[in-house]
Amino acid sequence: MIPTYSTWLLHKELGEKKIKFAEALEFIAQKLDAVSIEIPRTTYSDWSPAGVRELKRLLHKHGLFCASVAAQNHFNCTSHAERRREVQLTKDYIDIGQYLGVNVLNIFHAGWGDREQGRRLKAEMLECLKDVVAYAETKGVILAVEAHGPLTDNAKEFHEFFAACPSEYLRINLDTGNMYEGAEGNLQLIQYTAHVHVKPTYADLNGKHHDAEVVKVLSALKKTGYRGTVTMEHVDGDPLENSPRAFAEFKKMLASL
Repeated sequence: MIPTYSTWLLHKELGEKKIKFAEALEFIAQKLDAVSIEIPRTTYSDWSPAGVRELKRLLHKHGLFCASVAAQNHFNCTSHAERRREVQLTKDYIDIGQYLGVNVLNIFHAGWGDREQGRRLKAEMLECLKDVVAYAETKGVILAVEAHGPLTDNAKEFHEFFAACPSEYLRINLDTGNMYEGAEGNLQLIQYTAHVHVKPTYADLNGKHHDAEVVKVLSALKKTGYRGTVTMEHVDGDPLENSPRAFAEFKKMLASL
């Protein structure tokens, strides 16, 4: 498995301009000795054609492979116009992912919004998903749905929309921290894995936190033959100070599986 660092861990520092994006890439490459990174949309400020070309240049300069871009889209919108906007945004990032040569594009399905709204709009959201999956197939970009928000935080509903939209280009971003069923839910979905987010704990429906059983989940995933990217998505305290130690431990953990 390929240890990966997410620029999301530096989103506060980037947002407060304590560090520039180019400096963040240098930090990741040199201080963490990483070769693989994940870039959520909101952590990079210029997704114009010129900005994407500059991003590609910076990745090459620092010897970094972009494992994934996260589109951070949101199909759980109440109006048709808003949902079509989010479909187009997702397609734009499929094109960007293809240009950058990413392994997968991470996407949200529900993203945000209350659980009942997501269920009321299930058919409309599925229409959006089918649209972007069909487009991804033409571009050769795998979409990895994040366990984020209603309809994607439990195994049963994940299985339902995989059955409703069958495609080799629709997979899951397995997340040890975002399924309210914890390891039990993740173990039911490992066959769909295209990318992984690792967090040490998860919250149940009552908000109580539990051990995410990371080694158990990743060991089971490895037994399937998965050799893809696995992102460290949690670091305690100051990420600039603590990431070098945390990422070294993360790489050691993956190597020991």
